[in-house]
Amino acid sequence: MDSFSRSTEKSFLSSLFRYNHIAKLTSLFLVAQLLPVCFTDRNADKKQILLELIADFQIDLQKNLESAVKTKGIIGAIEVCRTISPAKEAEVKTSFPGVSFRRISDKPRNTDHAPDAWEAEIFEQWKTTVKNGGAPYLVMNSNDKEVRVLQPIVLQNPTCLKCHGGPRDIDPAVAKKISELYPQDKAVGYKLGELRGAFSAIW
Repeated sequence: MDSFSRSTEKSFLSSLFRYNHIAKLTSLFLVAQLLPVCFTDRNADKKQILLELIADFQIDLQKNLESAVKTKGIIGAIEVCRTISPAKEAEVKTSFPGVSFRRISDKPRNTDHAPDAWEAEIFEQWKTTVKNGGAPYLVMNSNDKEVRVLQPIVLQNPTCLKCHGGPRDIDPAVAKKISELYPQDKAVGYKLGELRGAFSAIW
């Protein structure tokens, strides 16, 4: 092979190498650009599902409690409220194994419903917002590992005061039943319009 041919071949191979290198870099760049989009889309779907699960739980809880109050009275409704949350949480877990779903409060009736560190921080932010004349707001937090939703529960139904209000609101018989079922109860002393707790969901 003459020197011209060797030079031409060397130039061709060098160009081919540069092309392949550029092509690989371009592919890596495109993948890097698409990954955040995939995570964003996936998280958006998860957020929507979690919000729907919360809304569904609210509807079920309200219907069951209203029915229990009418048919069994306040004391009977306490038993319903006590069982419906674990049942709903188990139902969600069956349908969505990766989802953790529960009600929480900074003044829990059930000690299992105490907030974790992140949730407690959000409660403090909500309280500051309320002091400044605002209202508690929906919080959604997501990354490539998990999606978290925290939706505030504001006490709006006067009937709720019969279990969560002050001494004048809660009948002695009801207070006795609550203390029997929840010896460490803190979920009393509320007024209408106050922050009662939150629905917490993690996926």
